[in-house]
Parts: sequence; C-alpha cells; structure tokens
Amino acid sequence: MENTNPFHLLDVLNSHEVPFVIIGGHAVTYHGFVRATEDTDIVFRRTPESEVALQGALDALNARWIGTELDPQTGIEQTYPVTLSYIRANRLMMLFTDHGFLDIFDYIPGLPHEAVETLFRTAVDCNDRKYASLQWLRAMKTAANRPKDQLDLQNLPPIGDTQQKTQGRSHEQPDADG
Repeated sequence: MENTNPFHLLDVLNSHEVPFVIIGGHAVTYHGFVRATEDTDIVFRRTPESEVALQGALDALNARWIGTELDPQTGIEQTYPVTLSYIRANRLMMLFTDHGFLDIFDYIPGLPHEAVETLFRTAVDCNDRKYASLQWLRAMKTAANRPKDQLDLQNLPPIGDTQQKTQGRSHEQPDADG
C-alpha cells in the first residue's frame, strides 16, 4: 500500500461523487474517542449511477478483492480487480487499495432492515465528509456487540453530550428501536 491516509480514500470517493457516510472507527474518532482502526468503513447509497461512480473511484484507488483460490506459486489468496458486475453482486465489499483497506456496505451494519436513507439524512457533515450521527453510530455498535464495539460504547459520549447540528439545522435521529 502506497499511502494509508484514510482521508485520501474518502477524497477520491468524493471526487467521483459517490454518495457515502463514514461509519466504524473513523466515525468513532470523529465523535471523540480516538483509537486505531485497520480500515475505512462506509455505507454507500446504491443507485445505478452511484454504482458506476463507485467503480470509477475504486479504479482510481486500484481496489481489489481477495478471492478464496490460492496462487500456486505463493500460497497466498489471489486478488481480483473490482468490476461493475462485482459491485452490483455484493452488498458488502471488503477491499484493499493502494491507500488502505476499505469496507463498503449498501446497508446499515447490524441494522440491515433500517432504511439507508435515514443514515444519510441524519449524517453530520464535516469538511465535505459525512459521518454517521452519534445516535446511529451507537445503534450500530450496540447491534454488532463485539468487544471493540463495547469498548467504543464505553468511551463515546452519551447521546445529547455532543452538538448534533450542522449549518444551523438539527439532524433527525433514529428512534429508540433503530
């Protein structure tokens, strides 16, 4: 990997006009608990146009997916370039790029029956990047309930302790069920 700056990944997605919200470790950091993360996690809004935009961005990032077949010479899993048909066939894409690992969801992790649009509508905008709201981030972490999610929940501020306004407009939050 050439450059592991996660913001480069996000800037390339933005430059290709891919609609996405940042979740996972980078959203945790945005909301005040600074910790290491191995990858960049996003939810993207799937449309035929966004799939094409995503492919353009992933081409620019030299994104590849890891297959299950082993390379006979190295014994390491073979990798494959991301194609439009791959994007259209997968709801979760776990990729590596020249600039770091990138996990792309077309659903809200842990809450797959919730409408993605609600995540976008409540996202917090910062420097042309959209982050999951604190309430949505807490909901995803609660649903996943892995040890690192439990640690995040212990260290993230409680709902209401952070300003959830951007450009003077309040953001809607998921209801208690979401």
